[in-house]
Amino acid sequence: MNRRFALLSMVALAGCNSQSGPLTQTEYCNQYAQDVCAGVVPACLMTETDCTAARLTECTQVGQRNAGLNRKFIPANAEACLSKVSANYSKLNQGAVALDAADYQAMNQACSNVYRGTAIANDLCPNGADADCINDLVCDKGYCGTARLVAQAGLGCANIGEYCSQGLYCSNATGIYFCTSKVGLGGACGDSLPCMENLRCSAGICDVQLGIGEVCSVDQDCGSGFCEPYAALCAQDIRFARGTAACNFMSGT
Repeated sequence: MNRRFALLSMVALAGCNSQSGPLTQTEYCNQYAQDVCAGVVPACLMTETDCTAARLTECTQVGQRNAGLNRKFIPANAEACLSKVSANYSKLNQGAVALDAADYQAMNQACSNVYRGTAIANDLCPNGADADCINDLVCDKGYCGTARLVAQAGLGCANIGEYCSQGLYCSNATGIYFCTSKVGLGGACGDSLPCMENLRCSAGICDVQLGIGEVCSVDQDCGSGFCEPYAALCAQDIRFARGTAACNFMSGT
């Protein structure tokens, strides 16, 4: 091997090593801000400086809140989140004027796993959230466990992580956990009495879902299955244009 080739090889290896290692929390927030603003800046007609500063603050605060809940930054999950963020917001820079509801929900789901707790199976999930649990464990009945579908009404669901199929929920009203039907139209509902998927809980009663443009609080309020988070209105997407609720939020107005 001649000296010039050896030097080139060393430079190449040094370049590879500089890119190695897991994503850091700072790198994650910088990339998150860059990916969001790449679409938001032209769509909302705001300055890149304002957008980037706001998104960096937002991302940093999320990290601080999770640290306060004893959750750790997971680089691999952060990469998955960034992949969704880039795929979604890049569309605003390619002629689109909105983010599709399903795509937005999938992005939020991925990004909700950037920080995870250390509770293992059968440990308490102290804040009552899946993110309290390590890896892909879920928080169920106050403890962390592996999610497992129970497909039929009347079958037991007492084990941690067991959940019931569509139209059913895991009830312990009798003191024994088993899958039972969700509440129908006109029935009493609440935190422990969920309505059927095509209904909403309104003032303690299962009612018909709301139409596009009506005021909502959660996704199940809406027939579209999506409560637009910035406008708090039932929708099928999130619109980004100067003066929309999403752009007003992004610009801090």
